[in-house]
Formats: sequence, C-alpha cells, structure tokens
Amino acid sequence: MRLIQTCSGLLSIIGAAFLFATVHAMTRQPVDLTPPPIKAGAGDVTPRVQPSNTPDNTPDEVETPDPVVDPLVDPLVNPADEPAEQADLPSDAMLDAPVPEGTLTLRESYSLFKQDVYFIDARHEHEYEAGHIEYAFWLPSTLFDTDSDRAFAVVDSMPPDATVVIYCVGGDCDASKNTARRLSQIGFTDLRIMGVGYGDWVEAGFPITEGSEP
Repeated sequence: MRLIQTCSGLLSIIGAAFLFATVHAMTRQPVDLTPPPIKAGAGDVTPRVQPSNTPDNTPDEVETPDPVVDPLVDPLVNPADEPAEQADLPSDAMLDAPVPEGTLTLRESYSLFKQDVYFIDARHEHEYEAGHIEYAFWLPSTLFDTDSDRAFAVVDSMPPDATVVIYCVGGDCDASKNTARRLSQIGFTDLRIMGVGYGDWVEAGFPITEGSEP
C-alpha cells in the first residue's frame, strides 16, 4: 500500500515538472537569428551608387547664341566696313579751312545750300556749263553790260531780301565780289561770298550739275 502511494507521489512530481517545462517553453520569446545591421562610419566600405551615365541623366545642351557685335563700340570692327556715305564725308579740316574775313567757310556754305538759299556762279560761262553747284544761276557782273535782259531775268527770279551766296574759283578771284556789288546797287540786302572756290565744293563731294541752266 505504501509502495503504491510512493509511486503515485513520484508520478505527480514528474508530471508537475513536465507541465512546468512545457509552459515555460511556450511562454519564452523566440531567439532573433537576424544578423545586426552594419553601422555607417569611417570603416563603411559600402560603395556609393553613382548616377548612371545615360542620356536620361545627361542635361540638355543649351545653344549659346552668337555674340552681337556693335560696330560702334567693338574695337575689332574695321572702319573700312562703314557705309560709304559716312566714310566719304569731307574732313573737318576741309570744311572749316580758313577763309578771308567776312566770307563763308565750306561748312557754312553747304549749310546754307541745304536751306535752299539762292546760289550764283560768277565764273566764266564755259566754266559754268562744264559744271556748277546744283541750282546755281550764272550771273557774272559783266553780264549786266553785255546782256542786261539775261542778267535781269536772273535778278527778277530772286526777291531782294533773299539770302544769296555768290562763288567763283576762290583764292584771289574777285568775280564774286563784283557780282555782289552789282546786286547790292539793285537793292539786294543779304549777300554772302563763299570764301572757297568751286573746286573745293567738288572735292568735298557736294551736289553739282552741268549745262547752261540751273
């Protein structure tokens, strides 16, 4: 009887221990077998991912426009490339060349020409026909004596208060002064003498014409 009780006690103890072990195993947290992450630092040897050298990653090429050259400021522009009408203008030395006192410089004469004042050529007739300032009348002082009708036909085409510029060959030529004296006697009040000659006007490239009429 005692033996049966002893065996029963041992079985109870063994069963309790087995039950405890089973419950403990069921409640215990599983072991994490995943390896720990590698910390970045000085010893990090993980290669950086470089951007792929493909057309998708290549920036679009931007066309650079050709530089605009300003011929007025760019030192590489050749003055010979300037417009002919600008390059052919007479120099200041020619336009403002000294003239006898009381007479007009070439610049002043051309300025009056552009204002449509009257011009008179006092040279010989053959010189006038060969070439004269555009719109100029031929009226030497001697014409009043040799052909007064022709002389006064020119006089009558100009009002007495008009500005009149008279020229000849320049230099020591007095023909323009003599014509001015005749016109002054008739009543003209604004008479100007061109201090340079017709040749200077031609050299400057100013307007001329040929023939026996203005």
